Amino acid sequence: MPRGILYGVSVGPGDPEFMTLKAVRIIEKCAIIAAPITHSENSAALSIVEKICDLSGKTVIKPRFTMSRDKNTLSESHLRIAGELSEYLDGGSDIAFITIGDISVYSTFWYIARILMERGYETEICAGVTSFCAAAAAVKEPLVLGSELLVVLPASCAELEELCDVKGTKVIMKSGRSVSEIRGKLKGKSVYAVENCGYENQRIFGSLDEIDEDSGYFTTIIAK
Repeated sequence: MPRGILYGVSVGPGDPEFMTLKAVRIIEKCAIIAAPITHSENSAALSIVEKICDLSGKTVIKPRFTMSRDKNTLSESHLRIAGELSEYLDGGSDIAFITIGDISVYSTFWYIARILMERGYETEICAGVTSFCAAAAAVKEPLVLGSELLVVLPASCAELEELCDVKGTKVIMKSGRSVSEIRGKLKGKSVYAVENCGYENQRIFGSLDEIDEDSGYFTTIIAK
């Protein structure tokens, strides 16, 4: 029996209409839907997919990713999940591993995909809409024009202060827990932010001072 294919499927940052036709097609053809979770049983990616795709008759699995800074602990978690997925793949089932935003941007999918690719499993990738592109659209502003630079940073980046002074547009992702720290590093810059972009509880902040101290984890800050 031929092995199944692992599909990494981007589902966009929140609004189900951000899902591409390709993403919908892949999800509808796969027998197994892998919706990763961390602390709770809820999957943000799955909540998006359920609004567009009919999942009846499919098996939905929820690989639990360990949240840790310890490399050995993370490696064990990734190997465990890869093992879980390989059982379905060995049985000939295709898997749609769904992830919010675009799968090429800070997605845990790649830790699993690399393990499975090294073991000879076939993998395909479906691109999607990023949170920062959707945020720019929400505020009706371009990210970059002409020869401007675009720098994408996680809020946890050790070089954040240094890179915030680079000319061009800075995108700071997953910044909700670090608003106070980031605010001091962006003084004097033109800033806007979008919290929970694409969701019903989306909020737009038009300046640095407007950003709430308690804004959510999925807050994207864009600084000019």
